[in-house]
Amino acid sequence: MSWTAAVGVLLLAAGWLQLPGLAVVRAAGLRGVTAWGAAPLVSVGVLAGSAVVGGKLGIGWGPAVPILATVLVAVGAFGARRFRSGRGVREPDGRWTGPAAAAGSVVAAGIGLTAALVGMGRPDAVSQTFDASFHYNAVARILDTGDASALALGGLVNSPSFYPAGWHAVVSLVASSGAGIVTASNMTALAVAVVVWPATQLLLVRQLVGPSAGAALATPLLALGFGAFPWALVTYGALWPNLLGVALMPAAVAVVAVLAGLVRGGSLSRRGALALTVVGVPAVGFGHPNAVFGLAVVAMWPLIWGTAGAVLRRLLAHRWITASALVAVAAGTLAAAYWVMVVWPVLDGIRGYEWQPFETWASGWYSVLTSSPNDFTAAWTISALVVAGAVTALRRARTSWLVAAWITTGALYVMAAVTPSSKWTGVWYNDSPRLAAMVPVVAVPLAVLGTLALAGLVRRAAASLPRVQVTMRPAVASAAALAALVAASGGLYQRAHAESLAGIYQHPSEVLLLPGQQEFLTRAGAMLPPDAVVAENPWTGNALLWTLADRQVLFPHLTGQWTPEQRIIAERLRDAATDPAVCAAVRATGTGYALTGPPTLWSWDPQSRTFPGLDDLRGVPGFEPMAGEGPSTLYRITACDAEVPSDADA
Repeated sequence: MSWTAAVGVLLLAAGWLQLPGLAVVRAAGLRGVTAWGAAPLVSVGVLAGSAVVGGKLGIGWGPAVPILATVLVAVGAFGARRFRSGRGVREPDGRWTGPAAAAGSVVAAGIGLTAALVGMGRPDAVSQTFDASFHYNAVARILDTGDASALALGGLVNSPSFYPAGWHAVVSLVASSGAGIVTASNMTALAVAVVVWPATQLLLVRQLVGPSAGAALATPLLALGFGAFPWALVTYGALWPNLLGVALMPAAVAVVAVLAGLVRGGSLSRRGALALTVVGVPAVGFGHPNAVFGLAVVAMWPLIWGTAGAVLRRLLAHRWITASALVAVAAGTLAAAYWVMVVWPVLDGIRGYEWQPFETWASGWYSVLTSSPNDFTAAWTISALVVAGAVTALRRARTSWLVAAWITTGALYVMAAVTPSSKWTGVWYNDSPRLAAMVPVVAVPLAVLGTLALAGLVRRAAASLPRVQVTMRPAVASAAALAALVAASGGLYQRAHAESLAGIYQHPSEVLLLPGQQEFLTRAGAMLPPDAVVAENPWTGNALLWTLADRQVLFPHLTGQWTPEQRIIAERLRDAATDPAVCAAVRATGTGYALTGPPTLWSWDPQSRTFPGLDDLRGVPGFEPMAGEGPSTLYRITACDAEVPSDADA
């Protein structure tokens, strides 16, 4: 697919991520930047929630389900608005706030998409990463079964537990338009990065700064300047559900700041914030539970600030009982969060991951201060703005919590980078990129505050020019400061972001698919009946047969909770002609075909060699070759007289 054609797919993905929520929040009375920034939170909540309800009711997943859900929720929001007192928006945007936000968003999207065009190479390029097989095939499963519920998606790898399906629900809607799963995944990732993330940051900054046109212009641009997010989670993993969850965090943090009483004269009432909380927290969870834990860490600080202020006011008014009650509730909430994240035995499996340390405490904090975690290029200009913004934030009681949140998220990254594992980072798999991604959630608004401070210096400098009377508007000064930033940073470090994308799309150090393998899988799929089930070693990349050719594979991900029948096939399929247990497993799973090839991704990993029954089957009795190219060969299993149509190889 060409990039010109892919633009339509990108717009479709952005539409699903923005428009359902925009319809709902507009019906609820929100307007302007606030409505735009709150929309993704509501969209994901409506889409993922309707997928769960549809799955329970046996309604097949497709565009009609979220559209109907959007209409119902919007009607409910409109009705609630008519019967409540007050208005959703208490402080309208300034005359230039909306146009400035739009201009900043368009320029930021252009810069981000240019990096993607250079880095990806092609819009349908396969992500050569560990988790790509799971995410691609999860979408394939949704398209085949018509069930996008978070309660069902874990069935892909026989896991009965909840699996966040917000990402996959959106991609499946995009892919159902005929875009193809790979292109739909790539364009959805870009839509999250260049549309959703700047939008939710706009909501957060709008509550903290007010209707400042300069802040509205700066926010989308600065949001795309950090390597740790969104770009790292587009490429690492690929952690696309995490990408979506973290992208929604700023909107949820904005809601918490309003509820905590740290926003005065903002564009969102407490009642509106409470309604968004009901939708928003589950939405972040449908993105990924990691993001919920991140939200708990960041949101803890505005809640502490707000509670401290409320307690102090009550103590001064001699309202001892209510002050004590607030302290007790706050302490209980923090204790409950600590228990869930650090102690709860259910999460022990997640906390058990270990990684090789690669930073020292000193270098780790240097990485935080220079916005260069996990060996990203040091972002000196943006980092200077973050530090300047931190100084500015400390001078304002209602924004000083940002500094505490920035230090906390930075400390969590450093802890993950310098230790194999820690109880404090366990719920993020002790994985430093996941933790580093949380830092920009608060670093972006700090950078915006720094930009406004710099714009103030520009205005004062212009006003002091000798023999020249210059009156510069704040927005113009902000635009001048941003232009200098973009120029000094090489287009917001565009080259570094493009190289990060190229590292998994064009020049991966480890490959999931060998050259020519993608084309072979597409041809092989065309030779198989639609209901075929194909056994393969997923570490060979052949698991993408389901993604590329819509033919189900027996092992859709590199790891999983495989059934006894699957394990027999993995270990002993080549003995099918002599081992009755193998044929029993073949019939039980409906497997009629096998794909062979050498392990490609992480061939050094011992798990890649746990499929000996699917090694080279040349000359093995009971297997009829159908097609082959390079090291890959497709076989029809004849040893068990499996129920395969006689013309399957036609």
